[in-house]
Amino acid sequence: MNVNISWSYVVVFFALNMIMGELHEQAHITTGFLVCGCYGPRDFNVWSTCDQCAHPSLAILATLAGPLFSCTLMWLGAIFFCKSNNNLKQSFGFSLLFANLPFARIFTALTGGGDEKVVIRFLLGENSPVITSKTVAAVLVLLICVPPVILVFKKLKNSNRFWIVLGFLTIPLMYGMLYHHMFLNSLLRKGIGEKTFILGTADIILVHFVLMLLVFVLMRRKLNLAQTTL
Repeated sequence: MNVNISWSYVVVFFALNMIMGELHEQAHITTGFLVCGCYGPRDFNVWSTCDQCAHPSLAILATLAGPLFSCTLMWLGAIFFCKSNNNLKQSFGFSLLFANLPFARIFTALTGGGDEKVVIRFLLGENSPVITSKTVAAVLVLLICVPPVILVFKKLKNSNRFWIVLGFLTIPLMYGMLYHHMFLNSLLRKGIGEKTFILGTADIILVHFVLMLLVFVLMRRKLNLAQTTL
């Protein structure tokens, strides 16, 4: 497939990226609620289980749920892009892969952080060397997150495919840090929409999610990368 990008595609991809980010967090906190029986504190990108967790030994499942959700969708996106003959399905697959931030998972693991490291350390035991957990987690994340990116890279027909893939790997990480993690969380810290109505989630987070969902629904056909040009 020859990928062409329009400004309208950029907008709908941004919305999809924000949607996937919140669904990733919901995978964490919903699993935590099912295990613990209560919601813990959270913001746009940081969460924890509640102090009164009914089954603290199972709380690790909440940590696992986020990367399991995101990595599954990365692979699903790569499969859609590489196996489908439908332009819109291919375009959605391309977008789904990068909207789930494969490079963010890789970068975090390589720098010694991330959900995967927490899960590996739990499985190896708290007495195991920290460097072992970090190394195993980094290798595991590379094995899971790099192949779908390579599959999509090989399927792209653009002469500048290296720069396209590099851009989709890095730019969402950069604007995610500035807009999602810093700006939106600063609003929450100021008390804007801090009340929680449902799902253990502050109102401002839910409103933002609904707005992004609305943008995506209204503009979803702009994801067709075979018909748009920047």
